[in-house]
Amino acid sequence: MNTRGVSLIELLIVLSIISVLALIAVPAYLGQQKSAARTEAYSNLENLRLLEEQYFAENSCYYKNAGGVCTNTSVSGTNNVKAFLPGFKPGDTAALSFDYSLSVYAVSGANAGGFTATAAGKTHTRVSGDSFWINHDNSKNF
Repeated sequence: MNTRGVSLIELLIVLSIISVLALIAVPAYLGQQKSAARTEAYSNLENLRLLEEQYFAENSCYYKNAGGVCTNTSVSGTNNVKAFLPGFKPGDTAALSFDYSLSVYAVSGANAGGFTATAAGKTHTRVSGDSFWINHDNSKNF
């Protein structure tokens, strides 16, 4: 009997154990990556809400046009939102998993109104098709 080597059966058993462990670990790892990408959206949406509330505290409405009148507006695209609210710094736009937009509406004849901030998952990312929002009442879908 030769005891110096590893038999083919022993090798196949080790390979099957490793493959079973990989089948369990890989989906869990991918799920954690998706969860981390979603956390980006949750954090940035909360930040947008706070910045809009700060704008409201300073201007008595969520958006004033060039004439100083509270009015409706829609700002889409992360770079445009950053220009509207300079305090919004979500990071490198190209590296983000979500694209952000903001819809502001004024109540006619009053300085009140509201807003909804939205995060939409970029195509060709793990979160493609995901969409989250938060509004002036702190109602949210996450």
